Amino acid sequence: MWKWLFILSIALVGCKARQKLISDAELHPDCKYAGYDKKDVLSNADSNEIDFTWLKIKAKVDAEFNDQSLIFQVQLRIRKDSLVYVKISKSGFTGVKLLATHDTIILVDKLNKQYFTGHYSSLEKILGISVPFEVLQNLLLGNPTFLYEEEGFKKIVEPLISYSSKRFDSELFVDTLIHQVQSFTCDSLRLSTVGVLDGRTKKEVWISYSDFGDINGYLLNKKIELKGIEGDKQLILSDIEIKRVKAFLKLDAPIEIQDDFKPMEIK
Repeated sequence: MWKWLFILSIALVGCKARQKLISDAELHPDCKYAGYDKKDVLSNADSNEIDFTWLKIKAKVDAEFNDQSLIFQVQLRIRKDSLVYVKISKSGFTGVKLLATHDTIILVDKLNKQYFTGHYSSLEKILGISVPFEVLQNLLLGNPTFLYEEEGFKKIVEPLISYSSKRFDSELFVDTLIHQVQSFTCDSLRLSTVGVLDGRTKKEVWISYSDFGDINGYLLNKKIELKGIEGDKQLILSDIEIKRVKAFLKLDAPIEIQDDFKPMEIK
């Protein structure tokens, strides 16, 4: 009897070994990029992103911040992988300028005649939410930015493919690490949503992209929603509409601190 049980167990193991593993592409035949892993996504992004040394972007922003509704214009000047310069204006008057690199920020508030210089990490205290430099640079460009080195996890719920730094069924704030989720469209692999969650502060930043099309010769998402939240509390909500984009070989990023300006206190 034991002999026959042993033979039967060997046969069952052999059958299981011959079972075919079903790939994501086979499970989701209508999702064109279902079989793509993190490396494939980055390779596709590199082949489609705008090639530039300097890029100037003009946008209109409708924001809610600190219980205030604000409408203003933003000009960004980006030196690829190096520098982000932001000028915020209303009715032609420049109110705020920000210069950010990987390790430094300079903020000038012309309205209140104040300035701040410090490490890039200080930006979190100013905005109230953590925004890694890579995310800041790609905010209006809609380029994917993986903040984790591991392969991570993938989930397909058509029409979106999502990639995450931790399991999708795990709790978000079980540690003090930065957690990231990115979702892409099944048919074009365009970035749809980015979420950055800070386990230390329990705050989240979510960026959503829509209305993809031509903006004076550049293919970009014309509309972007940025939302910062802490638990059930909304910290910031911004609707951004890109108006103009142009690449340059060289631009300047002028930011000056006048003699009568006072240091800004950042708590």
